[in-house]
Amino acid sequence: MTYAKKLTIAKILVSLGLCIYALLPFVVDFGETRFNQHTGISVNGHLYGNLMALPIMLWAVWGKKLHGTGRSVRLMAFLGLAFIMGFYLAAASRARLGSELQGFGHDFLILGMDGNLVPASMVFALLLSGIIMSIRRSPGVK
Repeated sequence: MTYAKKLTIAKILVSLGLCIYALLPFVVDFGETRFNQHTGISVNGHLYGNLMALPIMLWAVWGKKLHGTGRSVRLMAFLGLAFIMGFYLAAASRARLGSELQGFGHDFLILGMDGNLVPASMVFALLLSGIIMSIRRSPGVK
């Protein structure tokens, strides 16, 4: 497989991961609120910030002039991984923070696992796969 094809696959994987990360919380978290007033404004601010960053990140991945190279694909994937790792750290420290992954009456499982961890893990895998696919290897290495 040529590097151009691998880079296109990497762009698709990273774009898909970034879109899921930015758009899925709007589908899941908006509606009946389960936050107190201060937490709600903070969470909504983060959701809107992620949504506004999405077109810039996709432009960096797909743009032809300055961006769209393997480096920009990896940079955007690493940025997405930083956001996902923030979620994992918050989930790991939820007992110390006094928070939960699920709100009252909003708990759901996907294949027996927490419904928040499964999409986050899918995004993590997509972004990591995009990073691996975007690395140019020397011609002699198969």
